[in-house]
Amino acid sequence: MNSSFVSSLSVATVLSPARFGWQEPLATRIRHQHRLAGQSANRLLNIELGLFLLTELLPMAPPEALPDLLNGHGPAYDGRPVWSPKQHRLLSRARALLLPYQHRSVWFSALQKYDAWPADARLFALGQSGAITYVAPNHIQRERLTLFWRAVV
Repeated sequence: MNSSFVSSLSVATVLSPARFGWQEPLATRIRHQHRLAGQSANRLLNIELGLFLLTELLPMAPPEALPDLLNGHGPAYDGRPVWSPKQHRLLSRARALLLPYQHRSVWFSALQKYDAWPADARLFALGQSGAITYVAPNHIQRERLTLFWRAVV
């Protein structure tokens, strides 16, 4: 058997639960509550994890800056404040969970889809000026922020 196939299979097996398991059971509840198709609730939570990461590490950066943050370069990343060790761990863990969003085109497409979801399903609003604001009721904010912190710490 091809050894590269075996190693990539084992890596995928190890990463898959880590990349998506953190979302349950909330993803299932969101999927049923808002009648979302397939993995839409998982995508919603992945995008919101990326936006959460930006609000924690680069609060003045626009939503489009996430690929720069994940890749460790770009104007938003270069102008970052000094981070604590906890913030560095946050970024390191989030990089593993948000691997596809290191590519600009994937992230920009995800942001467009996020704007198209029902407003009551979203935690954030993306302003024209590049602002990321919380718009969900407090109990939803608390629930999702707790989920995001548990996923990355």
